[in-house]
Amino acid sequence: MAFEYATRNNVKNNFNKLMKTAGRDWLEGFLKRNGLSIRKAEGTSMNRATVFNKQEVDHFYKLLGELIEKYHFLPKNIYNADESGFTTVQEPGKVLAAKGQRRVGSITSWERGRNITALCAMSATGGFIPPMMIYPRLRHSPALEKDGPVGALYKCSKNGWITEELFVSWLSHFCEHSKPSENEKVLLILDNHSSHISLAGYEYCKKNNIVMLSIPPHSSHRIQPLDVSFFGPMKASYRQECNYFMKSNLGQKITPAEVASLFRKAFVKVASISKAEAGFKATGIFPYNPQVFDETDFLPHAALNESELVIENDEPGPTSSFTEPVHRTPEKSAITTSEQPFVFGLEVASTSSCINPSTSNNSDVVDNKVLSRKGATVQDLLPIPTKVQKTTRKGREKQHAKILTSTPFKKDPTEKENKKIMKARSKAKSQNEKSKSTKHPAPKFKRKILHTKNDSSSESEADVDPKVLCDDDENDDMENDDTKCVICDDYGRDREMWYRCTVCAYWAHADCSGWDAPDGYICDLCQKYK
Repeated sequence: MAFEYATRNNVKNNFNKLMKTAGRDWLEGFLKRNGLSIRKAEGTSMNRATVFNKQEVDHFYKLLGELIEKYHFLPKNIYNADESGFTTVQEPGKVLAAKGQRRVGSITSWERGRNITALCAMSATGGFIPPMMIYPRLRHSPALEKDGPVGALYKCSKNGWITEELFVSWLSHFCEHSKPSENEKVLLILDNHSSHISLAGYEYCKKNNIVMLSIPPHSSHRIQPLDVSFFGPMKASYRQECNYFMKSNLGQKITPAEVASLFRKAFVKVASISKAEAGFKATGIFPYNPQVFDETDFLPHAALNESELVIENDEPGPTSSFTEPVHRTPEKSAITTSEQPFVFGLEVASTSSCINPSTSNNSDVVDNKVLSRKGATVQDLLPIPTKVQKTTRKGREKQHAKILTSTPFKKDPTEKENKKIMKARSKAKSQNEKSKSTKHPAPKFKRKILHTKNDSSSESEADVDPKVLCDDDENDDMENDDTKCVICDDYGRDREMWYRCTVCAYWAHADCSGWDAPDGYICDLCQKYK
């Protein structure tokens, strides 16, 4: 662009005419003269860029200020809680290699690992609640707790994600360590995930003096202390522990049974008072600072020209709604910081020959002499893109920061619970109708077999229907302990997958094993005593 600008404005230069580019020396001088440097950008999703706006953030800090003024929370009683995933496949770190070598490999545990969710919480004074580990399996095993964090809570779910029931059980775990009381209530700040919004959780918090406040959606990267100062170093330390484990234990893979031990080593290194204090200070939660974000933090939202959100105001008076139409191109103030155009390699014209807002009827009109000197502007060569208006279907209602334990909010989890009950009833009704229709199936025809004199009096294998032999509902041999799962000590169900241990040769349910495939499977007992 520098070459094209200089060519169209007849600026003398020694650029490369063949390649039509400016040289490296010019680039280094340009960066040095303007105080610029080449940086690696931090990826931000489109949702986070468009939703993080001043109206939502101001609404959150308004609610936070009202709660602090009403309950007078002590710093030790202000907590932030959030979940994050930790995988069994480590990310290879940097290694020493021969200069010029094109491929540098590193061994990882699996091609596609399993994700274990860790729910962490910390206070503004640096107090950490023992985490809750959620494993992607149906039945719990004591082997998963080996060398884990002291006082941690271990749970299981089908996909390893948190659910409403697990969150309520974590609230009980949280209450035991934070010890809220009538005189010293506890403030719990978290995101508005669906598992955090339930009638059981609402009633438990109201009963145990816990005040829950949710942050605006898609804003955890700026407002949530755990995301700002803790989870980044925590995951980096966890990756280091995984790499050290793979190098120290040659040929051994990282399974869910080793995750708790690796997590504990990383957690002890990172969970410090300084990181907790830095996270709460950077987000303006404690010390309370509603002006922690300036206008430049909201520029992505302004540049993308999203319409401002209308936030409901419970107090009487006019609501803060946005009535201006949505623009199709970004505003000039959102992109440039000066009204005067920037020109490469030219001296800036005096103010008398440029815009004179006090005397001119139109402040955007520039003198003809300046236009003739300037030729082409940067905006001509690199115009600001216009926003494409997409027709989107109606989605779910937009979320805002809310006090999840306030009395008006009880209506939302109550409606959610009623919908869940109605859905369960309709599902049970459809299953009953389906079972009635299949209650009298068509008769099965068996093949008749002629017996000879050499046949024994007992029934032979040929007389048995092959479908009956494969039917798991039949009590073929319930007295044999080999048919029991070595982990849960329970029998199998219809159409259930089993894995056989390569060490002790006992069988286990696939859901109990915690493994993705039967290849090389070792049961929890053999892993514990090996």
